[in-house]
Amino acid sequence: MSGARKPHISAVEPSVGVEGGTVVVQGTGFLDGGPHLTVFLGEAEARPSIVSNVRLVLPIPADATTGALTLVIGTARVTAPFTIGTRLAANLHPVANPVVSAEGVIYTTISGRRGQKVPAPLARITPAGAVEHIAAPAINPTGLVLNPDGSLLISSRYDGRVYRLHPTGDAQIIAEDLGIATGLCLDLSGTLYIGDRTGTVYRLPPGGQPEPFASLPPSVAAFHVAAGPDGHLYATAPTLSNEDVIYRINRFGDAEPYWGPLERPQGLAFDRQGRLWVTAGVKGHRGVYLFSGPQAPELRITGANLVGLAFTADQQLILASTSAIFRVPPFP
Repeated sequence: MSGARKPHISAVEPSVGVEGGTVVVQGTGFLDGGPHLTVFLGEAEARPSIVSNVRLVLPIPADATTGALTLVIGTARVTAPFTIGTRLAANLHPVANPVVSAEGVIYTTISGRRGQKVPAPLARITPAGAVEHIAAPAINPTGLVLNPDGSLLISSRYDGRVYRLHPTGDAQIIAEDLGIATGLCLDLSGTLYIGDRTGTVYRLPPGGQPEPFASLPPSVAAFHVAAGPDGHLYATAPTLSNEDVIYRINRFGDAEPYWGPLERPQGLAFDRQGRLWVTAGVKGHRGVYLFSGPQAPELRITGANLVGLAFTADQQLILASTSAIFRVPPFP
């Protein structure tokens, strides 16, 4: 490498990801060592899909582990910090946000194709990563909410019902005739919101009956809903367009676009600081975006096929793809 510039990494965007995500590495001198460029994420080799002297595009391989991003260029070696989310469970079928108990136990679904009666369609994942499959009456379970009493609320996109599953295993129907019931969330008053992806968000007050609350454009996948710290309800309704938006719904049920365009926005959640995190795509870059104000969102985690997310009590981020659950360390 006589006379060549020493390779340098100036940016890794983003610096956190899960398998299937795409990382962009900016810098200089990536080809100055000739054709012998090798890239590692932790101990796993990552093969760039795009290579130039100042930019690399890296798909995250399935066997990648947390550790430094390392470039071996000729006889030179340069590194940058990188975090890989830990895969906790696979062979699942989440279609919306997972939920997490105060003790760090994660609940998600094995939803199945339409009408498929999976014998144990729920999965319980302990903080140590042990997976237990749970029987439930809901066919095609979709949205989940944990009640303060420890019971689990489950929407069924198959029969348009919401079920309550008690820790004892007993279950009951608490609402029905809700169309294609998908996303669920509770606000601070205990009111339950249910997204019917054909165009309605229902509201179910404690002890009451479900009533239409807001109207949104129909979705090809699911309505995802989250109660914001400002008293508004936030929702996504992914379509086949690349110009979807996040909706903000006031207490009267009036919906307005909050931010867009986004590509197929799905799960959304608020952290302890009141910041909004959304799984979506922007200009072909998919992953988890942080919305911290009116400015453009920031891609904080890269990942493919992400449909939901939730925070643990200590602010670890739990991600759901269409087949797996991942855990990512807390963000500042």
